[in-house]
Amino acid sequence: MSKIRLAAFGDSLTEGYGLPAYSSFPAQLERKLLEEGLHVEITNFGLSGDTSADGLVRLADVIESGPDAVYIEFGANDCFQLVDPEQLGLNLSSMIEAFQDAGVPVLLIGFRPMNFTPLSYASAFKTVFPAVAEKFSVPLYPNITDGIGENPEYYQSDGVHPNNEGVQIIVDRIFPVFRDFLESI
Repeated sequence: MSKIRLAAFGDSLTEGYGLPAYSSFPAQLERKLLEEGLHVEITNFGLSGDTSADGLVRLADVIESGPDAVYIEFGANDCFQLVDPEQLGLNLSSMIEAFQDAGVPVLLIGFRPMNFTPLSYASAFKTVFPAVAEKFSVPLYPNITDGIGENPEYYQSDGVHPNNEGVQIIVDRIFPVFRDFLESI
């Protein structure tokens, strides 16, 4: 089996804000996948502070890197800035279309609003990821923070970015989705 080059495209949750590079989500995920016999090399295209609109600006660089597959993980900063959920959906759709046009399979990773998000906004926001995934027939992992919730012991002091242990839990929870996604390529 040849090595799959996976692009990790997202915000600070992908970049690994506040963590050493070897503790970032993509680095820990790559180790787990390799341990489980999947030949994968993950390139981290995460950038702290990015909204989905910022991701669109960087999209061409990710496609030009020639990945065999990509995961898209944007939405946290859109949520924190109360970006119109419809705009988030349009931005994610544009990203997925561009990757699909380039023949790059996509896995979409969602974000669930935190408890301080206004309820009406959170309600609309939660519908975006499932709708976009269904529209483009891409696999969806609905919430990157599944398994750690808002439990402070799994976050850095800012209460927003997972610590090393939090990332480990995220990787363990999301692993089966990535295994199935990569095996389907």
